[in-house]
Amino acid sequence: MKVRTLVFGAFLLALPALGEKIHTIRVAPLVSDQPMAQPYANLITAKLVSHLAANGVSVIEDESDTKIDAILKVNYMVTEVGTQYRIEGPVRLIDGDGKVIWADDVRNSHFARSASSSFAENVALKVEAFLSTQK
Repeated sequence: MKVRTLVFGAFLLALPALGEKIHTIRVAPLVSDQPMAQPYANLITAKLVSHLAANGVSVIEDESDTKIDAILKVNYMVTEVGTQYRIEGPVRLIDGDGKVIWADDVRNSHFARSASSSFAENVALKVEAFLSTQK
């Protein structure tokens, strides 16, 4: 059985004052530590943006003067087992003071047709569930 592991990290950016509700998140591109895997990291970044927006999260992609409210930090690992990929990693929402205000572990669904889509969707669902408690 062939097992290959790739490790990626990402910042999905946003900054709130303590006690303020989180409305907008900025998404920075995921960066691969392996140059040949960067297109895959770019694909997951795009899927994260799409799934967050589809779940009602206000997302800013580029560096602009638009006000943002929190930093969502995503680290994940891609493991190839045979012909299947598994993606998992910790997700943390960080306020403007650098305090972790929410955290969870996320992984793709084992029976998903696309590990990257499933991972992005699961991140978006968990972020949206947390943000809905802030309303």
